[in-house]
Amino acid sequence: MSVLEENKITKEEFLKINEDDVMFITNPGRMGDEDGSTFIVRQDGGFKVYRISGWMYPSEDIDEKERISLQDAYNQFPRWRETLNHFNDENYKGKYKHIYRGFGNGLSIDNSIYDEFKPYLDQLVEEYIKDSEDKESLKPAATFNTWKIAFNSMTNNKSNIRQ
Repeated sequence: MSVLEENKITKEEFLKINEDDVMFITNPGRMGDEDGSTFIVRQDGGFKVYRISGWMYPSEDIDEKERISLQDAYNQFPRWRETLNHFNDENYKGKYKHIYRGFGNGLSIDNSIYDEFKPYLDQLVEEYIKDSEDKESLKPAATFNTWKIAFNSMTNNKSNIRQ
Protein backbone atom coordinates (compact mmCIF):
# COMPACT_ATOMS: atom_id res chain seq x y z
CA MET A 1 0.00 0.00 0.00
CA SER A 2 1.40 3.38 -0.95
CA VAL A 3 1.81 6.30 1.41
CA LEU A 4 -0.24 9.37 0.59
CA GLU A 5 1.55 12.18 -1.15
CA GLU A 6 1.23 15.33 0.91
CA ASN A 7 0.98 18.41 -1.27
CA LYS A 8 2.36 21.78 -0.28
CA ILE A 9 -0.03 24.70 -0.27
CA THR A 10 0.52 28.44 -0.47
CA LYS A 11 -1.06 30.76 2.03
CA GLU A 12 -3.22 32.24 -0.72
CA GLU A 13 -4.51 28.76 -1.68
CA PHE A 14 -4.98 27.86 1.99
CA LEU A 15 -7.14 30.91 2.64
CA LYS A 16 -9.49 29.87 -0.19
CA ILE A 17 -10.34 26.47 1.31
CA ASN A 18 -13.91 26.14 2.47
CA GLU A 19 -14.03 24.23 5.74
CA ASP A 20 -17.09 22.36 4.47
CA ASP A 21 -14.69 20.54 2.11
CA VAL A 22 -12.23 19.50 4.86
CA MET A 23 -12.71 15.80 5.60
CA PHE A 24 -9.71 15.08 7.85
CA ILE A 25 -7.36 17.32 9.79
CA THR A 26 -4.69 16.49 12.34
CA ASN A 27 -3.95 18.60 15.34
CA PRO A 28 -0.38 18.90 16.57
CA GLY A 29 0.73 17.39 19.83
CA ARG A 30 3.84 17.31 21.95
CA MET A 31 5.56 14.53 20.00
CA GLY A 32 5.32 13.05 16.55
CA ASP A 33 3.45 15.82 14.76
CA GLU A 34 4.12 18.97 16.75
CA ASP A 35 5.25 20.99 13.75
CA GLY A 36 2.12 21.22 11.64
CA SER A 37 -1.00 19.62 10.32
CA THR A 38 -2.07 17.27 7.57
CA PHE A 39 -5.51 17.84 6.14
CA ILE A 40 -7.52 16.21 3.42
CA VAL A 41 -9.96 18.21 1.34
CA ARG A 42 -12.77 16.95 -0.88
CA GLN A 43 -11.91 18.30 -4.31
CA ASP A 44 -12.83 17.62 -7.95
CA GLY A 45 -14.81 14.46 -7.16
CA GLY A 46 -11.98 13.04 -5.04
CA PHE A 47 -9.65 14.11 -2.27
CA LYS A 48 -6.44 16.11 -2.06
CA VAL A 49 -3.95 15.74 0.80
CA TYR A 50 -2.11 18.83 2.06
CA ARG A 51 0.58 19.37 4.64
CA ILE A 52 1.46 22.61 6.38
CA SER A 53 4.51 22.68 8.61
CA GLY A 54 6.64 25.13 10.50
CA TRP A 55 4.49 25.78 13.54
CA MET A 56 7.14 24.79 16.06
CA TYR A 57 10.20 25.03 13.82
CA PRO A 58 9.55 27.66 11.15
CA SER A 59 11.96 27.78 8.25
CA GLU A 60 14.02 30.92 7.96
CA ASP A 61 13.67 30.60 4.17
CA ILE A 62 9.96 31.41 4.14
CA ASP A 63 8.63 34.94 4.09
CA GLU A 64 6.63 35.53 7.29
CA LYS A 65 3.71 36.85 5.19
CA GLU A 66 3.57 33.48 3.38
CA ARG A 67 3.88 31.30 6.49
CA ILE A 68 0.68 29.49 7.53
CA SER A 69 0.55 29.59 11.32
CA LEU A 70 -1.50 27.52 13.73
CA GLN A 71 -3.59 30.64 14.35
CA ASP A 72 -4.21 30.93 10.60
CA ALA A 73 -5.46 27.32 10.63
CA TYR A 74 -7.73 28.02 13.61
CA ASN A 75 -9.12 31.09 11.82
CA GLN A 76 -9.65 29.23 8.54
CA PHE A 77 -11.18 26.17 10.19
CA PRO A 78 -13.13 27.49 13.21
CA ARG A 79 -15.25 24.32 13.54
CA TRP A 80 -12.02 22.31 13.83
CA ARG A 81 -10.88 24.63 16.63
CA GLU A 82 -14.29 24.20 18.28
CA THR A 83 -13.91 20.41 18.09
CA LEU A 84 -10.52 20.64 19.79
CA ASN A 85 -12.09 22.66 22.58
CA HIS A 86 -14.73 19.92 23.10
CA PHE A 87 -12.80 16.72 22.35
CA ASN A 88 -13.59 15.23 25.80
CA ASP A 89 -17.32 16.02 25.56
CA GLU A 90 -19.15 12.89 24.39
CA ASN A 91 -22.32 14.95 23.80
CA TYR A 92 -20.61 17.46 21.50
CA LYS A 93 -22.21 17.55 18.04
CA GLY A 94 -19.89 19.46 15.74
CA LYS A 95 -18.61 19.04 12.19
CA TYR A 96 -15.93 16.56 13.24
CA LYS A 97 -15.42 13.54 15.45
CA HIS A 98 -12.08 13.62 17.23
CA ILE A 99 -9.79 10.63 17.73
CA TYR A 100 -6.89 10.91 20.15
CA ARG A 101 -3.53 9.86 18.65
CA GLY A 102 -1.30 10.11 21.72
CA PHE A 103 0.89 12.85 23.21
CA GLY A 104 -1.72 15.51 22.47
CA ASN A 105 -1.96 14.63 18.77
CA GLY A 106 -5.42 14.15 17.34
CA LEU A 107 -7.31 13.40 14.18
CA SER A 108 -10.56 15.19 13.39
CA ILE A 109 -12.79 13.42 10.88
CA ASP A 110 -15.79 14.99 9.20
CA ASN A 111 -18.99 13.33 10.40
CA SER A 112 -20.10 12.75 6.80
CA ILE A 113 -17.23 10.32 6.20
CA TYR A 114 -16.52 9.04 9.72
CA ASP A 115 -18.71 5.91 9.57
CA GLU A 116 -17.22 4.93 6.23
CA PHE A 117 -13.62 5.53 7.35
CA LYS A 118 -13.70 4.11 10.88
CA PRO A 119 -13.83 0.38 9.92
CA TYR A 120 -10.67 0.80 7.83
CA LEU A 121 -8.92 2.49 10.73
CA ASP A 122 -10.17 -0.03 13.30
CA GLN A 123 -8.92 -2.96 11.21
CA LEU A 124 -5.42 -1.49 10.92
CA VAL A 125 -5.30 -0.52 14.57
CA GLU A 126 -6.26 -4.06 15.58
CA GLU A 127 -3.57 -5.51 13.32
CA TYR A 128 -1.03 -3.08 14.79
CA ILE A 129 -1.75 -4.02 18.41
CA LYS A 130 -2.68 -7.69 18.01
CA ASP A 131 0.51 -9.07 19.63
CA SER A 132 0.63 -6.52 22.43
CA GLU A 133 -0.20 -7.31 26.04
CA ASP A 134 -1.52 -3.79 26.71
CA LYS A 135 -3.71 -3.19 23.67
CA GLU A 136 -5.64 -0.20 25.04
CA SER A 137 -2.56 1.87 25.79
CA LEU A 138 -1.22 1.30 22.27
CA LYS A 139 -4.39 2.33 20.42
CA PRO A 140 -3.46 6.05 20.22
CA ALA A 141 -0.02 5.25 18.78
CA ALA A 142 -1.56 2.72 16.41
CA THR A 143 -4.02 5.36 15.24
CA PHE A 144 -1.19 7.85 14.80
CA ASN A 145 0.74 5.37 12.65
CA THR A 146 -2.11 3.94 10.56
CA TRP A 147 -4.70 6.62 9.82
CA LYS A 148 -3.17 7.59 6.44
CA ILE A 149 -2.98 3.94 5.39
CA ALA A 150 -6.64 3.54 6.41
CA PHE A 151 -7.57 6.56 4.33
CA ASN A 152 -5.59 5.20 1.40
CA SER A 153 -7.36 1.82 1.71
CA MET A 154 -10.75 3.47 1.82
CA THR A 155 -10.09 5.63 -1.24
CA ASN A 156 -8.43 2.80 -3.19
CA ASN A 157 -11.65 0.86 -2.78
CA LYS A 158 -13.44 3.80 -4.37
CA SER A 159 -10.72 4.95 -6.78
CA ASN A 160 -11.52 8.57 -6.02
CA ILE A 161 -8.36 10.09 -4.59
CA ARG A 162 -6.70 12.98 -6.40
CA GLN A 163 -3.19 13.76 -5.30
